[in-house]
Amino acid sequence: MKRIAIKIGSNVLSRADGKLDITQMSALVEQIAGLYHKGYEIILVSSGAVAAGRGEIGADASLDEVSSRQLYSAIGQAKLINRYYDFFREQGIRCGQVLTQKESFSTPKHYETQRHCMEVMLAHGVIPIVNENDTISITELMFTDNDELAGLMAEMMHADELVILSNVDGIYTGNPSDPASRLISEIRPSDRVEDYIQSSKSTEGRGGMASKAKVAMRIAEKGIPVVIAHGRRPHILTDLMAGKAEVPCTRFIASSATNPPLDEAVRKLLEQAAGAVLAVQSLSEGEVAVILEEVALRLKAQQAEILRANAEDLMRMEAANPKRDRLQLTPARLAEMADELLQVAHLPSPLHRTLAEWTRPNGMKIQKVSVPFGVVGIIYEARPNVTTDVFALCLKSGNVCVLKGGSDAQASNRALVALIQDVLRRRGLDPAICTLLPPEREAAQALLQAEGLVDLVIPRGGKALIRSVREQSRIPVIETGAGVCHTYFDAAGDVEKGQRIILNAKTRRVSVCNALDCLLIHRDRLEVLPELCRPLAEKQVILYADKEAFAALQGHYPKELLQPATDTSFGTEFLDYKMSIRTVGSLEEAVRHINRYGSRHSECIVSEDEAAIRRFEREVDAACVYANVATSFTDGAQFGFGAEIGISTQKLHARGPMALPELTTYKYIISGNGQIRT
Repeated sequence: MKRIAIKIGSNVLSRADGKLDITQMSALVEQIAGLYHKGYEIILVSSGAVAAGRGEIGADASLDEVSSRQLYSAIGQAKLINRYYDFFREQGIRCGQVLTQKESFSTPKHYETQRHCMEVMLAHGVIPIVNENDTISITELMFTDNDELAGLMAEMMHADELVILSNVDGIYTGNPSDPASRLISEIRPSDRVEDYIQSSKSTEGRGGMASKAKVAMRIAEKGIPVVIAHGRRPHILTDLMAGKAEVPCTRFIASSATNPPLDEAVRKLLEQAAGAVLAVQSLSEGEVAVILEEVALRLKAQQAEILRANAEDLMRMEAANPKRDRLQLTPARLAEMADELLQVAHLPSPLHRTLAEWTRPNGMKIQKVSVPFGVVGIIYEARPNVTTDVFALCLKSGNVCVLKGGSDAQASNRALVALIQDVLRRRGLDPAICTLLPPEREAAQALLQAEGLVDLVIPRGGKALIRSVREQSRIPVIETGAGVCHTYFDAAGDVEKGQRIILNAKTRRVSVCNALDCLLIHRDRLEVLPELCRPLAEKQVILYADKEAFAALQGHYPKELLQPATDTSFGTEFLDYKMSIRTVGSLEEAVRHINRYGSRHSECIVSEDEAAIRRFEREVDAACVYANVATSFTDGAQFGFGAEIGISTQKLHARGPMALPELTTYKYIISGNGQIRT
């Protein structure tokens, strides 16, 4: 999804007599609606209120500058937003008004409140229409013009592009009315354009081309490309976004400095998150429970808005993509997310527990006590349910969470975090307790380098994500996610149990990390393999079978779904309706295969032989080892943990489903009565 800020100047929206040009306004709204329906997020900064007000009541020469602006703006703002509301409603789009002042950008609290408002609107599919509140602004504290306001908005909201619509095609080498002047089509950060800029201002607005160029240069230096174009050209926005080369305009090329603006924006968010640590750690267990209960209620109450945001994400993903199931939210899944929030809310706190205590011969008392990490960063892929799970577990364990979700789920994540932050804000808490980073990959890189601001990073996703985090991070990492899961059907396996376990482990949800990837079958039981696999055919599961298994299935399994196994069939996390099968001659061979090809996630044995089961449990190297139970139960909620932050496949600190205890570390409390060491 591309986020663009569009600034429409006064002269674009007003006629020669100073009144609002309704036809022009309608044409621009129609273009914006077309972009909106293609998935663009739009932030509209619109001038025209003063012009609309003056056109409504006429000029009054007796008024001073401030008084006239206040009067015209008070009347014109209502007229302007009503027109926008009606035009957007005709396009099936909701819009909302945001009136701001320069003070709103002057303090972190004002800035964050304003940004939060905008994010909530965008997450709910509402187009913010921004203008300065001229009715209460005083001259000394006004924006230079709406070009400055548009630049600040584009920067604050991390827009991908800023488009300034004026009454000329862009920046010229002289006066635009001079035939000898030519349009400058491209301006780079190193270029100087001051000699060519005309200082004249528009009739209705406060800005001129010098102002626009100054804003454009500053924003481009921050890494956001800017376009200045003629707002009255037919289809101007549509043509610009389509990248048509023949459209006359001036493009300001974004800076590609070594430290891109995104790094600065992420660092600012991380600094705010670090600053919220004391606030979250001061919450009582009762206060935490109330917050989680309220978020759970709001998940249900705002179901329509969240599903609408999720639908935007789904529109951008191929229907055949196996990750679509992970991405998709439904009323049932939202209810499940709410239930998990409530479960976590009512679990005992993992904090300040005495893990061990003893007294030394000198009378010194030592206690080992559980404490939070501080700031926990989570990098995850297209799974919006992770957003609420992580928030709940981090809040309950006294940690601030920093979320870096995948771009596939950005609208869903924004909607969920906006809901969470609104609950926090209503309770007088710092919204940075739950911080969402931009979806770009560069944000993850900035997070991984944030020594001193982040205490722990947990990647939750596939092998490539985990490897990338492990290799790049300068912060301690706990690996989670990748699951190459096996089920071994032993010589003493029960066919009915095996059939149910294999079907459930493979097809319950193919896109999750606990799904079955490889079936190992004892050579002595090959005759039951067709029966074990029969239900898989109904789910259209493709089987990659080794030579012996292929021969046993041939004629008993759909030909189009049966393929010979290759070297890559084993050790692959399919995340799809696909599974490999290998024949083994013994329990020892099955264990060797699992320890070689598995990811130390979840492994299962189907057997009625207690000795074989005990040996399998002892020798298989995995976080979760099952006997006659499907691997699909590897899940924090299923283990009674309320939710999970991920499945750890490593051996240090945490292993298996990570929940509240794994989100704490410990410290030693030493007390005495004046002891000194000699």
